[in-house]
Amino acid sequence: MSPSTSSLRPQVIRIYKELLYLGREYPLGYDYFRPRLHKAFASQASLEDEEQIKKGIATAEYVKKEIEALYAMSPYNAVL
Repeated sequence: MSPSTSSLRPQVIRIYKELLYLGREYPLGYDYFRPRLHKAFASQASLEDEEQIKKGIATAEYVKKEIEALYAMSPYNAVL
């Protein structure tokens, strides 16, 4: 692990924990969400290129926003 990629490690861990926290309320359940999240992150564990890691973090941030939007819309879906 190069020094530049090791500086990104805390960001990766942070977004993983944030997604894991959001997964508690996932409509299909935490037992559905957690293994898929782990698999998604594990599949990218071998990345060494700093730009690729940053793209992965950006993708995870996008997914986080989509999940938050899903939760925000949930009450409205029940009314319709």
